Amino acid sequence: MSLEDLCKFGKLQKHNTSSQEIKGLFGVAQRCLKDAKQDSISFELRYISAYQAALAVGEALLCCFGYAAPKTNYHYMVWEGLRQILDSSFKDILILFNDARSKRGDAFYDHADVTSETEYKELCKESEKFVEYVKNRIKKEFSDLAKGL
Repeated sequence: MSLEDLCKFGKLQKHNTSSQEIKGLFGVAQRCLKDAKQDSISFELRYISAYQAALAVGEALLCCFGYAAPKTNYHYMVWEGLRQILDSSFKDILILFNDARSKRGDAFYDHADVTSETEYKELCKESEKFVEYVKNRIKKEFSDLAKGL
């Protein structure tokens, strides 16, 4: 299914972005990555912060392609939209982020001790790499939107 198909079915919305919006989303990602490295908070909160960093830049890339996820099923639809943008080499990382989406909900709303130190470290490392990848891709393919990155 293409981005346009997702839009036709109401799963994504057309969206005009700006360099300010993209810069703001990267600011969120940087703050979240910094928070994810704070030893004074639980692994769950660090895990959630690492996840949020990846989500923010995922949203930025989706916006660059002219789409945004609606508030309903927002997290899921960001990742679904990215499945249409990213090539098959990102399959495993998108599975990791989608699993993190689910664990984030459990950790944030329902349960304690949802994630381990190992899971947190893996997600943090992959989120950092993803933030860099998306930043470089936006600079390359959407240079007019990359001001300030």
